[in-house]
Amino acid sequence: MSDVIYSVNGPVVTVRDTQTFSMMEMVYVGEAGLIGEVISVTRERTTIQVYEDTAGLRVGEPVKGSGAPLSATLGPGIMQNIFDGIEWPLADIAAQSGAFIATGVRAPSLPADKKWDVTVVVKTGDYVRGGDFIATCPETSIITHRSMVPPNVSGTVTWAAENGQYTVNDPICRVRADDGHEVTLTLAQKWPIRMPRPVRGRHSIDRPLITGQRVIDTLFPIAKGGAAAVPGGFGTGKTMTQHQLAKWCDADIIVYVGCGERGNEMTQVLDEFSELEDPKSGKPMTERTVLIANTSNMPVAAREASIYTGVTLAE
Repeated sequence: MSDVIYSVNGPVVTVRDTQTFSMMEMVYVGEAGLIGEVISVTRERTTIQVYEDTAGLRVGEPVKGSGAPLSATLGPGIMQNIFDGIEWPLADIAAQSGAFIATGVRAPSLPADKKWDVTVVVKTGDYVRGGDFIATCPETSIITHRSMVPPNVSGTVTWAAENGQYTVNDPICRVRADDGHEVTLTLAQKWPIRMPRPVRGRHSIDRPLITGQRVIDTLFPIAKGGAAAVPGGFGTGKTMTQHQLAKWCDADIIVYVGCGERGNEMTQVLDEFSELEDPKSGKPMTERTVLIANTSNMPVAAREASIYTGVTLAE
């Protein structure tokens, strides 16, 4: 017997009498396959938070599990892109449905058909562990993407591809893991957005981040590897300060998350960044920028997820 919707209350959907789903699992809700996440599991009912508009959703429509948590796809193709809070590429979706995005429209997070000029940096017999590089490719004219072994994989390389052109889903190498099973690695990998990337060690914070704003650099200096907050009320300039930091600081890559921003503010970012020249390279600023646009008219749950998505892409 398939699982069906028992009740709909705004973005919250419940399913009765099921033991199919696990906590934090990503699920597909309704005939349109809306993206949702399991937020509560009891013997009587499973509660799902839906990240898309639930208008028109009806009791009795199917709910299907994915068997995996809500994840981000990491690989070449992230830079210069504009995503929503769950990493749907907005430009590709707009090409399908126009300015007003239709419910249930889908597109792969990374371009599946594009071929990248890949240099494979491992060879048969190498021992690799999580975080080691397996291949590099020029993602933009100023950013080289380095594909890595996932953090939970370590073992011996049994096969490596030749240098050449590959898509994000083509096999790059195979690794016989320490437990004996073989893992095929590609340029892209999926990572649960609510699970932090593990680290081997932490560098001491000893270098300043030059923001380009002299009042901040002088009175409120920020360190590379550190964090900073800009608190304030409505209309006090928080977003404009964020814009200035993104434009002029000496970071290598900018991941701009517009969580709950007004639509016109995100439009301003898009317009300005496409016109700006990167002071480091003289290339367009967009070549080292990725935008996550989750405006104030989006579901609250999707806005919360956009923060985790942005942090996962940045990590």
